[in-house]
Amino acid sequence: MATGLCTTTTTLLLERLHDPQEQAIWTEFDARYRPILIGVGVRLGLNADMAAEAAQETLVQFLADYRDGRYSREQGRLRAWLIGICRHRVMDVHRRHARAAGGRGESVLAQLPDAQAISATWDIVQSRVIFERAMEVLREGGRIAEQTVRVFELVALKGVPATSVAATTGIEVAEVYRIKHRVTTRLREIVEQLTKAYATEG
Repeated sequence: MATGLCTTTTTLLLERLHDPQEQAIWTEFDARYRPILIGVGVRLGLNADMAAEAAQETLVQFLADYRDGRYSREQGRLRAWLIGICRHRVMDVHRRHARAAGGRGESVLAQLPDAQAISATWDIVQSRVIFERAMEVLREGGRIAEQTVRVFELVALKGVPATSVAATTGIEVAEVYRIKHRVTTRLREIVEQLTKAYATEG
């Protein structure tokens, strides 16, 4: 995955997706939504490979439908459209793999939540994806030293006591706390930018 901070709004992505020559835009759209679709698929009972399969089919169908004019902003938010496609593709993948294993898969399908429940799952997965993406930008953006990021991860994400982090890294305890504050501030800025990019659909 690319590590640049891609904050193109969803509105702009959709406008430019109509052009088959805009491969870079499709790549950005794919990078933005594929991890969420995979995460949702896993939470709906698919294993990692099956979730990736469902995500691929969801994205392919979305792009085909979108370029055929079957989606418009008047029909609702993009997320709701993707959730509808995703739910059906997850059902299809469940069925295919159940049949391959000699079953029907109907018991699993009966337990799949409705679109509203999947929307709540989407929110959870999207928040996680945004955070992971923000950490990638933080690590590879070049603005913060590698050791500084490592100190932050130890004390803020893994819960290692500041005194232990200081002893391990050879810096003062006070500096550990300063790093935690500084990096937390920067991380929040990145998360906010990414969140706005997802949220801007109109």
